[in-house]
Amino acid sequence: MESQFLPGVRAMHIIARPKFKGFVKQHPRASTWLENWWRVANTSRWESLGDVRRLFASADQVGGCLVFNALGNNFRLIVGVKYADDVQHGTLWIKHFF
Repeated sequence: MESQFLPGVRAMHIIARPKFKGFVKQHPRASTWLENWWRVANTSRWESLGDVRRLFASADQVGGCLVFNALGNNFRLIVGVKYADDVQHGTLWIKHFF
């Protein structure tokens, strides 16, 4: 998929859509936030934590994972990350939502 923010540039690849859909179903209060996160992440190209924070200011990195605070820190989305570089588009692995 091409990035909506950077035309002609390949966007992040997100792994585990079924798991993500399970989070949406299990946490209906957070479903709008989750679907927005997916739309933004799936159309972005992140090469560093700085790129992530331009869109999600409260995001943190812990080792090889990104932690996103949702709905005033009531929820956390944790994803594994391999940032994009000159050779490949980046990859996100859906891990946990609580």
